[in-house]
This record gives sequence, structure tokens and C-alpha cells, in this order.
Amino acid sequence: MKEFFSNLRNKINAFFYRVGQSKFMIKVKSVLGYIPEKIADNISFRTRKKIWGLVFILPLLIGFVYFFAIPFVRSVQFGFSNVYNDNGIKADWVGLSNYIYAFTEAATTAGSFTEILVQAVIDIVSDIPVILIFSLLVAVVLNSKFKGRAFVRAIFFMPVIFNSQAIDLAMTSATALQAAMEAVTNDLFSQMFSFEDFLLNANIPIGGVTFLSNASAKIYDIISYSGVQILIFLSAIQSVPKHLYEAAKIEGATQYEMFWKITFPMVSPMMLTAAVYTIVDSFLTSPLVNFISAYSMPDTIDTENLGVLTNYGVNAAMSWIFCLISIIIIGITLGVLSKAVFYYDE
Repeated sequence: MKEFFSNLRNKINAFFYRVGQSKFMIKVKSVLGYIPEKIADNISFRTRKKIWGLVFILPLLIGFVYFFAIPFVRSVQFGFSNVYNDNGIKADWVGLSNYIYAFTEAATTAGSFTEILVQAVIDIVSDIPVILIFSLLVAVVLNSKFKGRAFVRAIFFMPVIFNSQAIDLAMTSATALQAAMEAVTNDLFSQMFSFEDFLLNANIPIGGVTFLSNASAKIYDIISYSGVQILIFLSAIQSVPKHLYEAAKIEGATQYEMFWKITFPMVSPMMLTAAVYTIVDSFLTSPLVNFISAYSMPDTIDTENLGVLTNYGVNAAMSWIFCLISIIIIGITLGVLSKAVFYYDE
């Protein structure tokens, strides 16, 4: 059987070789290669590399300009304009009226835009340290050797898959059932054990009790949002040079000392990446996004102070407020964490 396929392959190769060496194909090659040969004779190799590099990045440039740059500029314009449809999109300059309206009058039955924005910022600021600490500790545990380690790692990454948009849409119909199950679970847990009372009896300050009790109440969300961060820290831990741990063991260091002297400093640069991902992910999953996308003004308003406003401009202003606050939080977080980062090469 092997000889049959080998002979068949040789015959096919010989056939294509004879076709390629025929006068007709030689003429076709010469015609098709005329322009490239002329270019090669008149353009240097370095210039040709630049041209082909431009050709390869041209689709990316077109996509960046058409799908990002133009919508970016238009959204900035819409945030400062009264946008309406009059045989095409029209934008009349209204200054800061859209932003003033978003902070002062934009509200639904779920609350005002300002209230939801403040609550989203508070939730994100409180979730950042909890998610980072939880992700790092879980990554350290998953890096140790035990039976079924691959299966456990897959379990911790599963929330990332189930939090995808497709799964979220598929599970929309089960929202009531999920809420009922969570309510029953919370009731059973609160009847068996009161974490807040336990912390108060341990003489922990009320501020710490509030922080820890809120974190325990959102433990499911914390696990769900920690999948990618766990992978980030896990990859960082596995890249730590093994000889550092071997030298520490020879010196008699404990696992606790090796964590604070080796593991934590070596993975600290990845905290910046994990923190940025946490902030962006928390913002994109916050109720603020649903408020902005679903908000509709009661009607076109006309007041002495704000002028004429429509939904397009107000929604654009809300989006930019959302974007700027997220950038500020990312900047502050990076500034704080960068002081504790240790770089091995420095």
C-alpha cells in the first residue's frame, strides 16, 4: 500500500513538473514576472521590504481608521452636540449641556445616572484588592503539585467562559430561577453562620468588618471575575527561576518566607496587567453599561439653561463620562501599584 501511494505521488509530481516546463507555462511565468522583475531591478531591497510591510499592515490601518478613529471622533462630537436625524445625521453644538443633563436630570426607576456611577466606582475600587489577592493566592495553590491539578485549573477558568456574551444571552431566560437559587443559598448560609457577627466578636474594626462582609457577600462574583487574573499570576509564577527556590530551601527558608521574598516580588509586575483587566472587566459588567445603553430621554427637552437635547448626544456624553472615569481609576491604580513593583532585571 505504501509503494502504491509513493508511486502515485511521484507520478503526480512528474506531471506537474512537465506542465511547468511546457512552453505555455514558461510564457505565462515570464508575463506574470515581468513587473516584479522590473521593480526588483529599479527598487532596492530595503525599499521593497518597506513597501511589502505597508501592504501587509494596510488592512489593519483601514480597519483602525474606519472602525475606531472615525467613531471615536464622532462620539466626541456627539457628546457636545444636539444630534438628530434630518435626511442624515445632523449635530448642532450645545457645549456641556449633555454632560450637565447626565449629572443632574438623567434618571430611571433604577436610579439616577450619578447614583449608579458612584456605586459602580465604589464597587470597582473595593473589588480590585479582593480580586487581586484572591487570584494570587489561588494561582499559588494551583501551581503546587497535587492530583487532578489540570482539572482544578479548568474549573477556575470555567467562569470566564460562562461570563461570555453568548452564554449570558442563553442564560437570560433563567434569571428568575438563578435569583431564587441565590436567595435560598444566602438564607441557608446566613442561618448557619453569620460572618459579620463573627468578625465583630473578634474585635475587628467596623471598617474592616464592612469590607470583609461585603466581599464575602460577593464571593461568587469575585470567583467569576478572577479567571483571567489567575492565569496571569499562574504564568508569572511558573516563569520564576527555579534556582531561587532551591537556594532558599538550602538556606532553610519556609514556604511563607519564600512567598514574600521570592514569589510575591517576582510576580508583582503582573499585578499591573491584572489590575487593568480587573478594572475594565468590572466596568463592562457593571449596571452602568446597561443604564447607558438602555437610557432614553422622556422627550426632547427645551429649557433656557440646556437648550434642545436628544438621546444621541446624552448617551454619548454618558459614555465619555464612563470612559474618562475608568481611565482615571486605571491611572491611580497603576500609580499606586507601580511603587510596589519589583523588576528582577533592574
